[in-house]
Amino acid sequence: MNSIKPSPTFAMVAKAAAMMAEGKDVVSLSAGEPDYDTPQWIKEAATQAMANGQTKYTQVGGTVALKQAIAEKLQKDNGLIYTPEQIMASTGGKQVIFNALMATVSAGDEVIIPAPYWVSYPDIVCLLEGIPVFITCSIENQFKLQAEQLAKAITPKTKWLILNSPSNPTGCVYSADELHSLAEVLRDHPHVNILTDDIYEYLVYDGKIFTNILNVAPDLADRTLVVNGVSKAYSMTGWRIGYGADPSTLFKP
Repeated sequence: MNSIKPSPTFAMVAKAAAMMAEGKDVVSLSAGEPDYDTPQWIKEAATQAMANGQTKYTQVGGTVALKQAIAEKLQKDNGLIYTPEQIMASTGGKQVIFNALMATVSAGDEVIIPAPYWVSYPDIVCLLEGIPVFITCSIENQFKLQAEQLAKAITPKTKWLILNSPSNPTGCVYSADELHSLAEVLRDHPHVNILTDDIYEYLVYDGKIFTNILNVAPDLADRTLVVNGVSKAYSMTGWRIGYGADPSTLFKP
């Protein structure tokens, strides 16, 4: 537990709030929280569900209806085919990531994290006695991991590669060609699992197109965990709904 540090994100949130309270004009680029409201139709559906008595315990991995809706979303929006049995809903994407790493990372296992990175990735790894392996991605490469960097970083102890596109905090979006190059490296290392964090998939600009690595390398599906949720796409950060899709047994040690 001593290896875990306070969240720098929320330290920035507190600092910005304090400055605003002093009357200073502040633009806070700290917490990943959209500045628009949750759509009205979502709030109305939730209100109706509560009125219908849907306020009790549910299945641990999410209701059948929710998992079916997630499966339909993944097929319609991403071209990825999963059954509801291959989907786990949880209290946010962070919980999905923690559950997956907790089930698979043992002391000394390495997890490759391209930098800049979301601050929670390394802390989760350290809490599980794993070793975060940072790869610095240069501004010349738009802060994106290069295939040759990945190849050099992989060792027999590598358990996971974490890919986050669009990226928090840089906003970079991996193209299909860039993901194809990374997939070529990963094919040579079948012991490496891939965690693709797609939570920002709808926040793309300047004509960029979101692509999941499985769209260009479907043969990697049996060792890829797709993580997503509703927080960013629908400004539902406080609702705590995330999910993971996995056709194999990555959640088992």
